[in-house]
This record gives sequence, C-alpha cells and structure tokens, in this order.
Amino acid sequence: MKNKKGISLIVLVITIIIMIILAGSIILSLQSSGIIGRADEAVRKSNIANKKQAINMAYGEWMLDNPNKVFTEADIEDLNQYLPDNMQVNGDGNMLIIVEDGKPIDPEALDIMPSGFYYVGGTKEEGFVISDNKLDRGRGVSHEVAAELEGNQFVWVPVEDFSKFVRENFNSNQTINFSTTPKEANKYFEILPTEGGTNEVDKMYQSVKKYKGFYVARYEAGIAEGMPYTVSDVTDTYGNGEYKPRSKANVQVWRSIRWGGEYTETASDGGPWNDEGNGAVKVARNMYTSSDNKGVVSHLIYGVQWDAIMRWYSNSGINVVNCTDWGNYYNATGDAAVGAQANQKSGSNAAWNKKNIYDIAGNIKEWTMENYSTGGRTYRGGTYNGGDPASHRATFSASYGDAIGFRIALYIK
Repeated sequence: MKNKKGISLIVLVITIIIMIILAGSIILSLQSSGIIGRADEAVRKSNIANKKQAINMAYGEWMLDNPNKVFTEADIEDLNQYLPDNMQVNGDGNMLIIVEDGKPIDPEALDIMPSGFYYVGGTKEEGFVISDNKLDRGRGVSHEVAAELEGNQFVWVPVEDFSKFVRENFNSNQTINFSTTPKEANKYFEILPTEGGTNEVDKMYQSVKKYKGFYVARYEAGIAEGMPYTVSDVTDTYGNGEYKPRSKANVQVWRSIRWGGEYTETASDGGPWNDEGNGAVKVARNMYTSSDNKGVVSHLIYGVQWDAIMRWYSNSGINVVNCTDWGNYYNATGDAAVGAQANQKSGSNAAWNKKNIYDIAGNIKEWTMENYSTGGRTYRGGTYNGGDPASHRATFSASYGDAIGFRIALYIK
C-alpha cells in the first residue's frame, strides 16, 4: 500500500506540473492571439459606458426633480447627490470633470483612454496627459508635478479632420514635393497606407481615423532605467530592443542612436535601411507591443504625425517656424534661454513645453519614419546648436547616430 500511495503522489505532482505548463501555454497563446487584449478593451469600454450612463441617469433624475430649470455650473454640487458614492463631478468653466475615488477624469478623455493607462490631467485643447502608472492618476500637468510622476507619459494629439492628416512643409504652408515612391530621387517619401491593410502604417492610419487622433511621447525618448549609458557605444550596444525607453521628466535623453540596421531595399515601409535592425525603430516598437496587455502599440513617430502636431500648434497660434522663444536653442530668448544648452535632460525647462509636450523644438534631433530619396531617413525638431525650428526636416544616413535621438508615438489598438 505504501508503494501505491507513493506512486499516486508522484503521479499527482507530475499532473499538476503538466497542468501548470499547459495553463502557461494557453495564456501565452491567448496573449499572442490578442484575445486578452480584446477582453481588456471590452472591460475598458464597459467602464466608460457605465460612467457615462451614471452621469446621464443622474442628470435625468435631476431634471425630473427640477422641471423648468436650466442646468448651470451652480447646480453641479446638487447633481452629485444623484451619483454613486465613489463618483462626483466638478465644474471647470463650462466643462464637467468627473471625479472617481477622489481622482479627476476629463470626460473627453474617456473614449480614448487606452487600457493600462491612467488620466493624469489636461484637456484636449491644452493637451491631456496619460501615464502607464496608476500612481500618477489625477496628479495634474504642471511642470512641478511632472518631475514627480512615476510612469511614462503621453499626450493626445487631436486629428479631428482626417482629410488634413497629411505632411506639410510649414515654411511654405504647402503640402508639396512629397513622394510615395522610395526610389524617386530628391523627394521625401512616406509610404501611404492601404485601406484595411495590416502593416504598421496601415494600422496607425486606421486608428487615427477611428479615434480622431493619436498619442505622442510627452518627452524625447530617455534611456532605459538601469541602462549603462556611454554616448560612444549607445548606437550599437543598446539598440536591440532589450532596453525599453522612458518618457519621463529629468531623464538622460537617449541620443547617439542610429535609425536602423544595414542598408537594404526591403524595409517594411518600402524604403531603404533595415527597420528590423538595431536602432531607434526597433527600440520604439519594443516599448509596447501588440501582445502586451496595453490598449496601444508603440512605434517611431511618422512624419505625418509630426506634421499633425505642427498643425495643432499652428492652429493654436504657436509659431513653429521660429521657436526661439519656446525651444532649447543657443539663441533662445526670454524664459526659454534659462538653462539652455545642448543635450539637456528631458523636460528641464517649463518654457520648452507646448500643449504639455516637451523639447519638440531644439535640444536634439529626432528620428522619424520619413525618408529622403534612398540616402537616409528624416529627422525633425532641430538642435540646440543649429537653431532650426520644430517644423524643420532634414536627413541623415540611417546608420548615422551621432547626437540624434527619437520620439515615440502610440496608436490605439
């Protein structure tokens, strides 16, 4: 009997181990197939619907109890009596700010709040900020608070009119001289999306069209936490995707990184240089992948996205052709001149911030997915030493990495 019991125990242990292995395989399979991600997105949408429903019901009940009365900001406190105990709304001008468990949420942010991220503060007009760390929820967007936030932060860039989601030469205010043919000499190109296609650029365009915007990193990409940093070997040593970049304040900017791998005509976007080789493209894509339990996918910013930011700025009266009064340049003026120097850490000066996006003018060059003929890839944003504006575009060989950094964008799955 003892032998039989011993055998039974061994069989039980082996069975449990096999079940654990199978369970792990099933979870991995679900993650890779996107089922978990879709389930998270369903939960997110359900939570949004519940919040909206709660407000609508509260407003309806208030109207029934207050017939013939027009709702004003003075009635907000009264409206809270009709909401669940953990939820209320505050007045901010003509806008209602939802407060859940003591944390504010801009109602406009609800529909575009990806799973795995939290509302930090701001509005669509001024640039609302999200973080991948729950501790940052509702802490606000001031420069002082930004330095204390824990997670990676991103800002929503609205694209309300999708027909204007195009590249533009802001020095001439024309959409000119752009080619979608990679081998056509002396013209910038960026492969156009295919309706319903599955490439990165296709998915990005589809997401922008559906959600009317995209997220961009609040800061230039910063070196990964715990990553040894020596400028001379960053390009080849840390561009393999092992280290995840950061979008946080007061982080050493990740510069001296090349765009991608060796020269080739087989890049996934149709242009030269291997975008699967070590470099900014690979690092950006590995921050949040399609198999992560996040509602977004990360990638190196496209030229059309950069120009969407420039258009958003211009429409708000921000000068994107002469940025010396709000960028980190050798010839910066006013508050922008305070602490101006090359390769400053991210978010060092409150003046180098527009729409809650920092350092998009000056400091360091930033790689994009856009290309110029077959010779190289395009960088944007200008540098401290060069003084070129935020709208500036120029090109380098994709294997060149001296003093060039990058910025990450996100599209909602």
